[in-house]
Amino acid sequence: MKILGFTIGKETVVPFPEFRDMVRLAVRRSVPGAKIETTEQGFNITQAGKSPTSCNLRSLYLDYTRKPGDREMLIARWVGSLTMEVPEHSWSEAMMTLRPTLKPAEYLASAHRAMQRNTPPDSLPYAPFAGELSVIIMRELPGTVVGVTQSTLESWGTSFEEALKQSMNNMNMMSLPPITNALTAGGRKGAPGEEVGLVFEGDHLTATWIIMERFRDYVIQRLQGDIVFSLPTRNRLVAIRADEPGLIQQIVSSNRSTLNQTHALTTHLFHISSSMTGGLVTIYQPGAGGGTHAPGMDPNSVFAKGGQAVVASSTPPTEYRKPGAVDFSEFDGLTESTLETPQPGKRQR
Repeated sequence: MKILGFTIGKETVVPFPEFRDMVRLAVRRSVPGAKIETTEQGFNITQAGKSPTSCNLRSLYLDYTRKPGDREMLIARWVGSLTMEVPEHSWSEAMMTLRPTLKPAEYLASAHRAMQRNTPPDSLPYAPFAGELSVIIMRELPGTVVGVTQSTLESWGTSFEEALKQSMNNMNMMSLPPITNALTAGGRKGAPGEEVGLVFEGDHLTATWIIMERFRDYVIQRLQGDIVFSLPTRNRLVAIRADEPGLIQQIVSSNRSTLNQTHALTTHLFHISSSMTGGLVTIYQPGAGGGTHAPGMDPNSVFAKGGQAVVASSTPPTEYRKPGAVDFSEFDGLTESTLETPQPGKRQR
C-alpha cells in the first residue's frame, strides 16, 4: 500500500508480463537503438547488423519472486551482465581464458537443438564426466563466460581434446575453492566434534572442481575416508563422509528444492573412493546399509585415473532428466554471467 508516495509493508510481487516490461525498459536505456520484441519467455534484442539475442527472463523472475525488495538490484545486475559483443580471440589469445565447466544433460540437449537452427548449424562439444554431468569448455571474460563451440575450435585450428587439456591445466593453477562451513559430529559442550563434512560456496566453477584429481585427494585427506559429493548448483559443492548416512539423507532432502534454481546441476550424489589416488567416482544411491554405488565415470574417460582422452561428442546425451526452464540466451554465443544471485543462507549440521 502507498501513502503519500511511500510504500507501507512488504513489496508485492508483480506478474511476469509487468516484470518483463521493467527489464525491457532497463535494456532499452542500456542499449540505445536496439529493437526489442517481447516473447512468452522474455524478449528478443536486435541491433543493426547483428543476429538477434534471445533473452529468457524466467530464472531472473524466479529470483525476483524470492526477494522482491531487491528488484532494482537484480534487474541492474542482469542488464549489466548482458554480453552484446563477444571478442574474437585467436588460439594464443584464448588459451589462458579457457575453463572446464560442468553442465547437466538437459543443458546439452537444449543447446544442441538451438544450435542446429543456426546458419550454418553449429555444435557444442563435450566430454562425459559421470551420471548426467558432462564437461564443456568456456572462455572466461570479465563478468562473463562464453561457450567454445565446434566452429570456434575450427577457427583456432585446434581440437576439443587439446582445448580441454589446456582448460584443466589452467584450473590446476588456481587456488582451491574456499570452505564456507565445516560440518562436525559427536562434539560435547565446549569441545569440538569430529569433522565429517565440508561446504564449498564461491564462484561459477565451484562445483566443477569435482573433476580435478587434486581437489578430490584434498577432500579425502581432509575428511579421512570415502566421500559423498553433492553438486546442486554450479557455485555450491558439499562433501560428506560416506559413513554419515544421516547427514547424507539431509543433503538429499535439501537438494530437492534446487532443481528450479538458476544454474542448477544435479540431484545425483557422487561417491569418491579413497582406495586410489584421485578417487574412483561412482553414482551414490542412498539406501539400507549406507547406500549403494552405480557406475560413474567411463573407465576410458579423460577424467578417470589412467584413462585416455575420449573423442568429444556434439550430439545430445541419450539420458537426461525431464527438461526444466532453460535460458536460451545462453545459446546465442553461449554467454552467461559469472555473477551469482545471493540465496538466503541455511545453517547446516
